[in-house]
Amino acid sequence: MIFKKIPMNRFEGFHKMFSGSNENTFNICQECGGACERNKIGTLLPGEKEYIAKKMGISVYEFEVRYLDILKMDDETQLYVLKLGKLCPFLNEETEKCECRNFKPVFCKIYPVVFTVEDNKINFIIDDWCKLSRKRACRIYFETSIPLLLRLPIPIGWFRHVVSYDNLCFDYEQLEKHKNGKNRCVVFSLEELLSLQKTEVETVNLCIDFGEEVEEPLF
Repeated sequence: MIFKKIPMNRFEGFHKMFSGSNENTFNICQECGGACERNKIGTLLPGEKEYIAKKMGISVYEFEVRYLDILKMDDETQLYVLKLGKLCPFLNEETEKCECRNFKPVFCKIYPVVFTVEDNKINFIIDDWCKLSRKRACRIYFETSIPLLLRLPIPIGWFRHVVSYDNLCFDYEQLEKHKNGKNRCVVFSLEELLSLQKTEVETVNLCIDFGEEVEEPLF
């Protein structure tokens, strides 16, 4: 299955309408170390690799090699994901800031908004695991991304594929061995990816202290 690419102007419109973060959200994210940018798979929408490559001023091929891997689903559909590893390839470890902040993948930008699929219906919810969700102003702000998201022509088949792996936890050390040191865009079958799940989910490094009060962010 090949999904129809979302036009670049639709991505541009989304990013103009929804910034996704400011210094207030960044400060809150720092308290948990940006855990969602570690050990997390970021899936690109159809046409999004072309959009981000253009914004970065590089070729689509160079973008794929430097930043992406491919998941090959059971029906042969190929989904582009941010390079699989312990860290998001766009995360600057020194500054702990995203290097594609203004045009980052849509489903990274809207987090803690996540989705489920039931029959033919997509349900968008706020992930209560994220510390941003504990602040009412943040919840209200990120909820404003949902109607904007619904304007994007995203195929329901794309959602169905993503939910099959998006909430799982993977052993990234084994995954790196599986890549055999290859730094190019690597193709993984869904079966291969699922075989690399952690047997026990480690939560120590992702522990969040909700006891400390943080000022309500202003948007």
